[in-house]
Amino acid sequence: MTTGYKSPKKIAWGITGAGHHLASLVDIMVAQNNMDIFISQAGKEVLTSYRLMEKLKATQHTIYYDISACSLPVTSLYTGRYEVVIIAPTTSNTIAKMVNGIADNLVTNLFAHAGKCRIPNIILPCDAGSDISSLTPNGQEVPVYVRDIDRKNIERLAYWEGVSLVNDPQQLQRSIDAALLK
Repeated sequence: MTTGYKSPKKIAWGITGAGHHLASLVDIMVAQNNMDIFISQAGKEVLTSYRLMEKLKATQHTIYYDISACSLPVTSLYTGRYEVVIIAPTTSNTIAKMVNGIADNLVTNLFAHAGKCRIPNIILPCDAGSDISSLTPNGQEVPVYVRDIDRKNIERLAYWEGVSLVNDPQQLQRSIDAALLK
């Protein structure tokens, strides 16, 4: 018997080894109710160095860690459970892998399989635009030179079907709200 009830869809959120905007993004994750988190090995290192891992662990979110070569947790994308895949913050290394079809860790596999399932991706690249400043784990603001190759890879990714790029945590929050209202 069908009740007509449709379970709420989840967000699948991938975290790479980037610290840029990380604290603000963790705040957004903590505020979400229906999310699974996929953390690469580098993401785990960065979350730990910024002392944010415990904050994520304290949520009710299911957290998947990159601990095997097969990235089995991404097979849950094929169940229809996820409304959107978010990868934020996204390193230049991960962007380069994405645009070249390399899926060799949990987060790049998440991206690749989301595309195969036609699940929209929202990506927040760290190295977009011109020179930026970022906070180190100890709170020091440092300048970051954005290389031409990184900008070009982001530009290439911007044309992919099903991929939306955002520039900052506020724009990401608006994109999340819009995706979940569908």
